[in-house]
Amino acid sequence: MKLRPTIWKTLLLPSVSFGVVFSVILYLFSQNALMAAAAFGASCATCVIIASIVNRHAETICARLRRQELRDRGAVGTGLYSQVMQEAFDLLNRSESEARIASNEKTKLEAAYHAADRKTSRMEETLNSLETPVLITDGKDELLFHNQAAIRLFGSDDQQSKKTQLSDIPALQQLVQETRTRKVATEHRSAEFEWAVDGAERAFRAKSKNISSQHGSSLGVVTVLEDIVDERLAKTRHAEFVSSVSHELKTPMAGIKAYIELLMDGDVEEPEEQQELFGYIDNQVDRLTRLVNNMLNLARIESGVIKITRKDYELNDVLRKAFEIVQPSAEDKNIRMVSELSDLYLPVHLDDDLFVQAIVNLLSNAVKYTPAGGEVRLQSQMEETTAVIKVQDSGMGIPADSLPHIFERFYRVPENNKAAAGTGLGLALVHYVSTDIHNGQISVESVIDQGSCFSITLPLGHRDQNQKKLRQQQLAGTPQ
Repeated sequence: MKLRPTIWKTLLLPSVSFGVVFSVILYLFSQNALMAAAAFGASCATCVIIASIVNRHAETICARLRRQELRDRGAVGTGLYSQVMQEAFDLLNRSESEARIASNEKTKLEAAYHAADRKTSRMEETLNSLETPVLITDGKDELLFHNQAAIRLFGSDDQQSKKTQLSDIPALQQLVQETRTRKVATEHRSAEFEWAVDGAERAFRAKSKNISSQHGSSLGVVTVLEDIVDERLAKTRHAEFVSSVSHELKTPMAGIKAYIELLMDGDVEEPEEQQELFGYIDNQVDRLTRLVNNMLNLARIESGVIKITRKDYELNDVLRKAFEIVQPSAEDKNIRMVSELSDLYLPVHLDDDLFVQAIVNLLSNAVKYTPAGGEVRLQSQMEETTAVIKVQDSGMGIPADSLPHIFERFYRVPENNKAAAGTGLGLALVHYVSTDIHNGQISVESVIDQGSCFSITLPLGHRDQNQKKLRQQQLAGTPQ
């Protein structure tokens, strides 16, 4: 057994020193060297035994401090160290318990951090996937985060550039400040502003909300930007639509009222003149009726009141029906109608009534704006996976500056207003039926005094394959 240095210094050295002194004193009094040597040996032996016991207790204490299963025995067997060791064991157990609690808390904090980090990542990914720009500012109105849509809007991902860009929009900066500082009045605020994107002026609506902590302190402001160009354009178009309708209704109604007042006041006494006024009134009533019917038809189709029923048809059959409807009015005006329909089978999937009405409108316009002796052609042909319908006339033509507006509601070519009456809704209806309902395209080419050509492109194909096979059998002359 190896004695520990501390025990050697504490017990053995003092004991040996005491034994030497005691032996010398005993020899001086007894003059017996053997007795003095025996006393010295007994003193040393006693010190070694005591040191061994103390050393064993020290080793026991160290082992119990190192190993938990030995420590559970408490201070038993530690001798002189029993009271001190009991205090040490209690203190060590408390320290280890506190360490375990701290370790558990650390684990919980790490788990919460990772959960919050994943939540933040998911939130950023979600915000970045939005097409709507989102800005988050702190309590000093400095930009903390903006999603990819906002980056595309501001045109830079540099942090300093982001601050500069935000301050370059006074309306937006003011909105954020008011939302943060005047949150008592309302947490939500909105403002509209203009901002140049890629050199083009754009309009936005910004909606801001104050972000507060559980204790009510301001954490910042989140702002969502909404592109309102289409909304403003829709409002403008709505206003123009109302203005156009008012104008279109006002003109014939004013004429009707004026002539009725003449008749009521007796200013027109001749029967022939009265009949002329009655004829004018009748024409204006017809004009109002056409206007109202066209408006109602367009509104009903767009709002879904008129049920759209698309079925499989052979395109040429539909075109012949429209051709036969318009042909009598063309003959009355001495206009030659020519049908140049394809010999191929053109399968289409469409609403028969609406599409016939659209083709009738095109043919009627062609007849209306073609002088007597002119010609109107209806053509159909196949181009790869589409069918092309053309309505061509030899009439007045459309000026180049009017072509971009020809399909707008209530738009009428100023140079052709006197040629024929109209509401300006017919071509708008044709455009809607061709593009929105039947997934096609429509275009126009025109030369002044040489005529116009309207082209409609429709996708080919039947939905009902049985009908397609039946038609193929009929064309091949095979028995059914």
